[in-house]
Amino acid sequence: MAPVIVNHNSGARQSPLSDISSISSSLSLKSSRVDDLNQFIDKMLNVDASAASREGLDDFRQQQLKTGLEADSASYGERNWTHESNTGCDKGKATRVDVEEEKEAIVVMPLKQWNDDEARKSRHCDFNCQRNLQQVATIRKITVAFGIGKLLQHVAHHDSTISNYSWSQLRSMCSVDNFAVEFKNEGVLSESRWEVRQVYMINPFMSVQIDTILLSSNYYSFDIENDDGLNGRNVMATITCPFPSLCVNTMAEETSDCDRKLCHLLGVLLHFLFSENRSEQMKENGLLKEGADYEPSSSKAVEVDGPSTKKKSLDWFQFDTQCNLSHEPVDAGEDLYPLVREEEFSQAVSDVEHEDLPNHVGNIGRSRVNLPLSPLINFGYPPSLSKLVANLVDCGVGQFRVDAYTSLHEAVTDMQILLREPMLFLSMSPPSTIDAFMGSGKLYGRSNETASLTNAYNRVASSGKSEAIFVGGFSGCGKTRLVHSIFESVNIAGGYAVTQKFDQMQSSSPMSVVLSALNQLCFLVAQTTSETCLMDIYVKLSRAIGLTNVAFLTSILPNASELVPSHVTLPYLNSQYGINFNSLCFTIQHLMRVISSPLRTVLLFLDDLQWADAMSLKLVQCILCDVKGLNCLLFIGGVRENEVEQGHVLLEFFDALSSSDVISSRISLNGISPNDVNSMISDTLGVFPRLCKGLSDVVFRKTNGNPFFTLEFLRSLITRDIVQYSLRDKCWKWNLAHISAENIADNVLHLLTRKINVLSESNQTALKVASCFGSVISVDVVRKLSSTSQYSSLQKTLDETLVKEGFMDCDGTRYRFVHDKVREAAYGLIFDKEQYHFDLGMALQIVGGDIFAAVNQINRGPLSLLQDDSRRILIVNLNYEASIHPMDCSDFTTAYSYLNTAVSVLPNDSWTVHYDLTLKCYFRLAKAAYSCGRATRAQHLCDEIIKHGKCLEDTLETYSLLVSMICLARQDLLMAFKTCIKVLNLLGEDIPDTVVDTNSTVKKAKRLFQDRSSEDLLAMVDETSSRSIAIMEFYNHLVTVSFHVKQRHICLYYNARWASFCLTHGVACKYTSGAFVSFASILSRDLDEDARLACRISKTGMIMLSRNNSAIQQLPGVYAMHFMMVGSLTEPIQSAAAMSHYAYEIGMQTGNLSQAAFCLAIMMARSLYAGTNLLNLKSDLQVHLNSAKQHSQLILFANLVMMHEVVSKLIGDEEAESFQYLEEFPSTDDDFQLTLEIFSSFYLGHTERVHYKSKLWDRLEDSEKRKVPIRFIYTAFFSGIASFRLYSYGRKGSQTHTKNLAKSLSILERASGFSAWNYENKYLLLKAAHLSITDQNFNPENEFGAAILASQASKFVHEEGLACELAALHHLKHDNKALALTLFRQAKSCYKMWGSQVKENHIASLIEAIQE
Repeated sequence: MAPVIVNHNSGARQSPLSDISSISSSLSLKSSRVDDLNQFIDKMLNVDASAASREGLDDFRQQQLKTGLEADSASYGERNWTHESNTGCDKGKATRVDVEEEKEAIVVMPLKQWNDDEARKSRHCDFNCQRNLQQVATIRKITVAFGIGKLLQHVAHHDSTISNYSWSQLRSMCSVDNFAVEFKNEGVLSESRWEVRQVYMINPFMSVQIDTILLSSNYYSFDIENDDGLNGRNVMATITCPFPSLCVNTMAEETSDCDRKLCHLLGVLLHFLFSENRSEQMKENGLLKEGADYEPSSSKAVEVDGPSTKKKSLDWFQFDTQCNLSHEPVDAGEDLYPLVREEEFSQAVSDVEHEDLPNHVGNIGRSRVNLPLSPLINFGYPPSLSKLVANLVDCGVGQFRVDAYTSLHEAVTDMQILLREPMLFLSMSPPSTIDAFMGSGKLYGRSNETASLTNAYNRVASSGKSEAIFVGGFSGCGKTRLVHSIFESVNIAGGYAVTQKFDQMQSSSPMSVVLSALNQLCFLVAQTTSETCLMDIYVKLSRAIGLTNVAFLTSILPNASELVPSHVTLPYLNSQYGINFNSLCFTIQHLMRVISSPLRTVLLFLDDLQWADAMSLKLVQCILCDVKGLNCLLFIGGVRENEVEQGHVLLEFFDALSSSDVISSRISLNGISPNDVNSMISDTLGVFPRLCKGLSDVVFRKTNGNPFFTLEFLRSLITRDIVQYSLRDKCWKWNLAHISAENIADNVLHLLTRKINVLSESNQTALKVASCFGSVISVDVVRKLSSTSQYSSLQKTLDETLVKEGFMDCDGTRYRFVHDKVREAAYGLIFDKEQYHFDLGMALQIVGGDIFAAVNQINRGPLSLLQDDSRRILIVNLNYEASIHPMDCSDFTTAYSYLNTAVSVLPNDSWTVHYDLTLKCYFRLAKAAYSCGRATRAQHLCDEIIKHGKCLEDTLETYSLLVSMICLARQDLLMAFKTCIKVLNLLGEDIPDTVVDTNSTVKKAKRLFQDRSSEDLLAMVDETSSRSIAIMEFYNHLVTVSFHVKQRHICLYYNARWASFCLTHGVACKYTSGAFVSFASILSRDLDEDARLACRISKTGMIMLSRNNSAIQQLPGVYAMHFMMVGSLTEPIQSAAAMSHYAYEIGMQTGNLSQAAFCLAIMMARSLYAGTNLLNLKSDLQVHLNSAKQHSQLILFANLVMMHEVVSKLIGDEEAESFQYLEEFPSTDDDFQLTLEIFSSFYLGHTERVHYKSKLWDRLEDSEKRKVPIRFIYTAFFSGIASFRLYSYGRKGSQTHTKNLAKSLSILERASGFSAWNYENKYLLLKAAHLSITDQNFNPENEFGAAILASQASKFVHEEGLACELAALHHLKHDNKALALTLFRQAKSCYKMWGSQVKENHIASLIEAIQE
């Protein structure tokens, strides 16, 4: 039968049969099935049976076969034949083409011819090429075997008459001549990739389509675009059967006697396919001596010529793993194949029509003979394949062996395993250890968990909202491997996957774990992102946080410098640049915002969270809880749940995420199932799962399915030769009874300890040393220790023994334990752990090793027992030095740990003998404690410094820190107040205990400013005197405390004293701008000449601030004071909102949360006054409410809640909450709350309520209601308009309303003199309202029109709508409905732009009333 080339492009498919007439005669079918076959052939030929007579159809078929389907198989063997369509050649004819013009073609060939051609391809190649072709051919033959098995299985299960088939009929059905193979020819260049597509069975006629999916896994990699045929693949079979009677399952049971017979015949057929031509090839390549043969009664191995040929025969896949035969090997002298009954032998042996098989049949007994088939392993095939064929032949006849297949389904399943895991099951290399498999990364029994992780990642990528998943379970349950299993999918999806783990032995530097992961993320971004995208990232980042903070970012994340273009020079960070944990969080948040996106989602995996510290978790929390909601981050945390006790910081972390509405979920891992353990052991040993089921069941009972415990237990069995690989029989052997009787510990730790105990002393020492450093130890540390006499053999032992034995890995920069349990077992062997750590640390610091590694070891030692003061001082200095870098990088937790150790080790007389060292250790510890939230500890340390300080200069920094802590906590303000006065008096400032003569002090300061122009003030020279700067600093503290005390005369006095000192002594420093703006704020309370002076002073202070780069810490406070007070008289309200937002960002960057909160409240209030779209404003308020809640800023939270309620009511949200529940929050400013209530009531149309609230405002103390000019001005405006409305409604007290309107008009007139932009439109509106009730000659179009135009010019859309509304009401009152209607429509449009649905609906109702 000649090969057939199918026209792949034409859509017509040619029959794979060489002679149609011979088909019917060769089939032993019922007549009804012949018609079915003819119909099927018609379909394949794409010919309509009704269009031609049967004779004509047969002629057509014959012509097709004669002219179009003949192909020279010999020429085909030369590998350059293909089909060319539409080129002028006869349709369907095989045509030779050049290699460069090769095109895809489909070839169908009889099975035997196909098998011969497979052998012919590699006949004349060199050895390496031939070996590769043979490897690929084996994969293809197994694929064909899979197809044949599926066809036979289909017949066995669907043919109701199969049980009546004779042995001859079954033999004919399983004959090599009964099958054909269809494959894709991709041409000369890709010949080794020829892919099997279908397998045809001739009698009964049917086919199986084989679809192949290449597999990607962590344990072997490949390039899908350049598949060499050796990769794992999933194969799926689709049966096509033309006979309806063979499409219904008629078999009640899975197995039957006929099924076993078919297994046997399939085995004989496969033996033929794999062994044919193989003997000649082996002889040609020198793998078989001339004259050597395979006797039917022996199973001797292939004879090879020395070591060189051994390598050729064994290293078949060049993959060093152990995948071989089962636990029931054939004895050396026993025949491979079973004994069959004598009367069946002639039939069985005739199935193997092979010219190479000997005719001799030996050892014929009374009723049994040996089937003369030699094992496939003797032909150079892998043992697993040989075992599969042997177990098939073992079926169906004679006495059955234990390993014989019971059904075709089992055999087909094993073929699928061979194709799916060729590297594991088709290796010829004898196994050495299972380490290669243990590092493979393959996952078992976790499909549901993997799906959960993948779904979570997809949710984050689609929604843009971060999520957290916590994977819990005992050690060794596979948490790390589970998470790592989705990394490849993340990378393919374009995301970033980074991982780090916390270490029990490195708890003193926990922040480094999170920062290392983020540093790794920056590296991934730089490596995988185009230059254009990198520039975009840099631009967004620099705009968000500024170049200074970009420089700060690169100092803590070195790889972040890869995100900065090479031409950009970042500013130098001097010691004046203040950074803390809050600024770190702010910077990291912005980094994540610009790096992550739905297309570039980040997966951050931190393992062993049970060893994490609070600061690390807070940093993760700040990223996940980013109030902007722009971080596309999936955070996965691995945790040993059994090691998390009550009160653990991790529980607080869980609660914090929950309270911040971060979607969190948990995955708990237990042991895997018995079937999964079976699969794991099967893959590890390269044994079919059915053959190692007994072993896996015993192992499961011993390990409860813990994956790591399972592999370690198996490793121990192999190490002790309880499970062993027989090189003679090329199979694994074990004794189940012996394994079942094994008395092992109930956990892997004891198992590993026992394993380590048998090592040599030097190996144990090396493991102990490495275990003291945690799960990893750097190569540099190993080298330094190896340079000492005590640990001289450390590196050699690690490299030559422990890495090779699988205890540790090495990537060139560090050694890593393969599992935490290995480290725990090694660490458990140390008797005196504290002394062992101490000795290691001291040895390391002597040779100049990594100071952090040395100090971490020393600090684990018995420091409290040290008697030698010189050694104590050495340890103090080492800890102090180690604290410098983390302190500079805002890692205050780590710095606190080092400094706390240093202070605890100081000798008792340290304040006397080692004063300078003690002073700096105490102060830095107090600062670190304060930054870590340990306020009580910090205050105690400050008290100790003040107590033992020798002079004021030594304690100034401590006093400043102490006052800052008190002001931030708002605790004992009186103590802070007295402390500031005490220090200022010590510095030479005569500050009285009781404030007297405030007015004269204020007047003195005013004269000093009046006598100096703005140019003179800006020309002041920077101060260098530390004493003067210290005085300015403590005046700053004193004014801040006075502001919180809320006593106006005190605040006035100290503001004046501060400004006077600054001008009298000409002190220009980072505190000068604060002195100017603060003094200006107390002058601006009345809209008079003092206010104009205040405007000049405050503007000058703002200019000075912009020129002083060292005043970054002071900027938020100065901005807040300026824009809350004087700025409302000089700057447009919209600009005040924008600049307050800038100050808020700076406050967050520098970690000055209290001043940042102040700026935020001003920003939101100014946005409300400016007429910002209410819907956008509400969204921003919600974001900042969440932020205030996260940072426990209760006063800010209360202020934002009030504004959120006002905005919600104006929008029309009926569920807006009330101010009533604010009683649970700290008190806010009464004037601020009252102003918001008046604003809300006014626009909601509650005129009577506005009038009532205005009276409450008037009852406030004059100093209270005038302290913030913009509140005073706006209240006057709303009160005046309310009086106008009440007068217009004819309410009682018209004279009172007129006076109040006139009063308001006067205030707004003065205010507009300061800022026409902010107040001119309000003044004009009040003027129009006043004239409308007092002037008979009032021209409404001019006066109201001027107010409308002024509102438009200032971009106050809500006030434009108000002016239009009042003008329309006036015209409506005077029966000018047309003009009123026009103005109402304009007002409605304005309110719509503002976003107030309430006002829009109200105006719509008025329009409707007019139109009716």
